[in-house]
Amino acid sequence: MAEKTSALHAIYVIDGVQEEFTPAQLLDAVTEPAGRHPFAAPAEERAVDESLDPVFRGAELETARLDEYLAAVRADRKRLPAAFADSYTRIRLATALIDVLWRTGRFRLGDLRLDTAWRWDEAPVGARAAFYSSVRAAAEYVDALGLKFSSYRYTRSTAGSEVLFRARIGRDAEEEDYGFVSEPFRSQNPVLGARRACPATFVSDPSSWVVYIPFDTADYRLGGSLFAQVLGLGGGPDPQITDADYFMDCYEVVRELVEDGILLSAATVGEGGLLRTISQMAADCSLTVNLSGVLGAYQEREPLRVLFSEVPGVVVQIRDTDFDYLDAELLLQDVAFFPLGNPVPGSSEIRVDTSAKSGIQTILESLIQNAEGED
Repeated sequence: MAEKTSALHAIYVIDGVQEEFTPAQLLDAVTEPAGRHPFAAPAEERAVDESLDPVFRGAELETARLDEYLAAVRADRKRLPAAFADSYTRIRLATALIDVLWRTGRFRLGDLRLDTAWRWDEAPVGARAAFYSSVRAAAEYVDALGLKFSSYRYTRSTAGSEVLFRARIGRDAEEEDYGFVSEPFRSQNPVLGARRACPATFVSDPSSWVVYIPFDTADYRLGGSLFAQVLGLGGGPDPQITDADYFMDCYEVVRELVEDGILLSAATVGEGGLLRTISQMAADCSLTVNLSGVLGAYQEREPLRVLFSEVPGVVVQIRDTDFDYLDAELLLQDVAFFPLGNPVPGSSEIRVDTSAKSGIQTILESLIQNAEGED
């Protein structure tokens, strides 16, 4: 209990300013009663620290070195960047929720609760400030999503810092205390299965479509990413993952696609970014990734930002005959999506096309070619 008292119930003074709430108070406000950490005695310990500013180390990024960058990202594991503890936490939380999408069962986002654990190395300068920033980001994002933590805990560590989230169905999905979560974000008698509802690797169907759906409207930035870590870039701007309303819209429409059996394969975009996810899905298929639609929509000139930024999202594979259905469903919810290309069986090579041709043009050309081949 001593460790929990020191970290969760201390009064934090960050950059000379005393924070209004302790970490436990921030978390208790969005945690079910059974998962809270009551502390009757007044908090006496003061955690005095200073936040770390991102340090930018410039490097000239070359699209020609894409394979080298991808190999480095796939071979490494992300470590918590103290200067970006808030965005790191939001991304971890969002991807933990997205991972649940691929499970069998019948549920909605509002049926889920999160078990949360912080394992923290308090020794480095800026570590306590980073912990407070992480807790505040988690509490604010969960609240914006209309969700609750089912429990939270804290453990000291000497092997680096991390925050872990595990999503599951709430203990009592029919309780009425959380009426602020309105339909369609709750369901009666939700069920979360143990099996995957669809494969995590591409199915060998060259007429199928690989589609990218970002779950936030944030600009693509590399600060705090695994890509920045492996290249030693330090900092720079990070993606501001704050659009909870858009996340909820994306979540519900993709969950319906899963339950309707529309998806041939699907995977979460998170640590390592979009290209790492695609490369992991392409076990037996090659893919030429057409980024023109994403680049045009976000007015982004640097493809590497889109490929390695860690904006939460999904990559899904659908049959060509289901494309109109997917288009209608996402359009109805005002959810943006970007066709990336068609998987080709026989290898696992990934190429990137950043030409001016849009995804819609590619689809139209494919339809015309198919029509010309018909009798």
